[in-house]
Amino acid sequence: MATITKVTYRRTYNLGSFQSEPIGVEMDLNPNEDPINAFKEMNKITDAYHLETLTQLDLYRGTQTVTVETTINTTIQAMIDDINNCKVVDEKNGLGVQVGLLAYEPLTTQFPEIKEAYDTKLNELQP
Repeated sequence: MATITKVTYRRTYNLGSFQSEPIGVEMDLNPNEDPINAFKEMNKITDAYHLETLTQLDLYRGTQTVTVETTINTTIQAMIDDINNCKVVDEKNGLGVQVGLLAYEPLTTQFPEIKEAYDTKLNELQP
């Protein structure tokens, strides 16, 4: 039986956009070292290197994932601020879209905070 003294592991990783990255590792074995364990270790090495490469590519491409947290309360407060800044009850733009206070009326059934601001502003603007 032949003695294995050297093992080589190569893997090609898909990067998307018809691009790939071939990564290979070559390892000399000690006389009693198991080649299967060596392959497993080389697989871990290539995977780790590939993940590092992906991180660098994401930075280069500007596609790095960023977690953005928003809350409904911030949006509701922005709408309440807009309601408080309204100057007219009924006004439409050139396309016939309501841009006055009445634009916020449909939201009053879903959000009590908006209804309160809407009712207050409506009473203020009506003669």
